Amino acid sequence: MEDVSSLATELKAHLPWHQARIIFLAQFMLSLLRARSTNLYRIAEQFQSPALSESSYTRIKRFFRGYDVCLEQIGRLILHWLQLDRYTLCMDRTNWKYGGKDVNYLVVSIAWQGASIPIAWTCLSKGGGNSNTQERIEIMERVLALIPAEQIDNLLADREFIGQEWFDWLEQNNILFRHRIREDFSVDGRNGGKIRAGHLFRHIKINQSEVWMTKRRVSGVLLFIAARRSTKGLMIVVGTKNPERMIEDYSRRWGIETLFGCLKSRGFEIESTHMTEPEKMDKLMAIMALTFLWCMVAGHWKYGEADQQPLNKHYRPAKSLFRLGLDLLRRVLINSCSKKDPVVFTDLLYVLSRT
Repeated sequence: MEDVSSLATELKAHLPWHQARIIFLAQFMLSLLRARSTNLYRIAEQFQSPALSESSYTRIKRFFRGYDVCLEQIGRLILHWLQLDRYTLCMDRTNWKYGGKDVNYLVVSIAWQGASIPIAWTCLSKGGGNSNTQERIEIMERVLALIPAEQIDNLLADREFIGQEWFDWLEQNNILFRHRIREDFSVDGRNGGKIRAGHLFRHIKINQSEVWMTKRRVSGVLLFIAARRSTKGLMIVVGTKNPERMIEDYSRRWGIETLFGCLKSRGFEIESTHMTEPEKMDKLMAIMALTFLWCMVAGHWKYGEADQQPLNKHYRPAKSLFRLGLDLLRRVLINSCSKKDPVVFTDLLYVLSRT
């Protein structure tokens, strides 16, 4: 229970919640780390409490059923723990099925150290289809309540997130963006007509890039356009300002794919939760976001920069900072550290509070 009390003290300094809810949040985060699963009964089995697992399970269900979580408060805590001055944002969706029901998350995250940290999210009430413009605007308005537009370097998004109304809204709110478009997307041609975006860059060879230094009309909005051809095909990116950096900037979008992998099979197994109601799933993501960030900052504190980690034979990091941090936290919580690696729980709380 000492670990629970110590984490609760850190949480209490930033969340104006009732003490019982703070203790519950600390219990859930530590149990999520131990269980490496969002299956609620497996988490209940890991609660550090004299109560039976069935009682802890009932307590968990009561939390998700009846307690309102202020997502803005969670977002501000994430920003405090992350401590950045500038932000590169990624927007994407992830979805899966449980039985006959779809779970469909729209997430905005902060790119950091080869991954990205959730800062705003919504579990869409529809099936597994694309988000619409209004849903994107609503989630970005929540982000702007936390991060001023002038501190946002870029918003990165894949081919789903296009459209004149959406592009217009981003420009009106001074949000610089780099979005990928399909090769068959229609853009302005040389003589005022329309041309497929892929046709503009058909001459590019593998490992070559090209940037149009004059804007072209894309979905009714004048944007810069650039492309790079890899061995996997042609990637076309559109955006505002600094056109020569659009491809390099967009490459950081992969961090949100890393995030989704860590929330799923490579980490917390979110698909095992068996909950599907949007309100409950938003609460679960709030707890996972805090726990994921803790793993990331613990890994960074202990092992350094993501781009300096040892590589495997495929020239990729053998382990991500998330996995390194997760393993470190679990080792301290479950087995304690060996004498050769004398990290204690207070060290891992220090990386959050910096005090």
